Amino acid sequence: MTDSDENNDEKIYVQEREEGEITYKIIVIGDPAIGKTSLIRKFVEFQFEKDYIPTVGVSISKQPIELEHGGKKYKINLMLWDLAGQPQFFLLHKVYFNGANGVLLGFDLTRTHTYSNTKEWHKELVKNGLASLPMVMVGNKSDLVEDRKVAKPHIDYMREQLSIHDYIETSALDGRNVKELFETIARRILEKNHP
Repeated sequence: MTDSDENNDEKIYVQEREEGEITYKIIVIGDPAIGKTSLIRKFVEFQFEKDYIPTVGVSISKQPIELEHGGKKYKINLMLWDLAGQPQFFLLHKVYFNGANGVLLGFDLTRTHTYSNTKEWHKELVKNGLASLPMVMVGNKSDLVEDRKVAKPHIDYMREQLSIHDYIETSALDGRNVKELFETIARRILEKNHP
């Protein structure tokens, strides 16, 4: 692979292919076992896996969507980079962050430490120069109402501290707000790049 080939690979995430067709790279981050992979699978394959299988390094999925903005229709290919949450993969994050257009920062509504750790994940983004990217905070497992441990006022406080505009509660199990989550991040990127 030549240097020019490598440059072309990076540009694929931001260039328009056909008229109105765009590809966006979205990194999906957060602690292990919060449901990142399940959310992506629900969105891309309309499936839910009950067994937890940890992501090793990164898993990449592609899903096309259509959005309208400014009176124009866009075909957007979402390249969803599901980053492993285990500490042993943190050194790889800088490489995986390259070329990102947007971020989904997730936590598990039933486990408070995953919510607290969103601060650490956000620090990683800041350290790697990604804090200004469009970002959506995601509270997953909203179907587990009886097990919920993280209250909305706490989430709003954290969101304000981290300057994250959007927050969506999802359930990978029943599909609640999954489509809206991915459409929201795509729309925020679109609005930023096509004001």
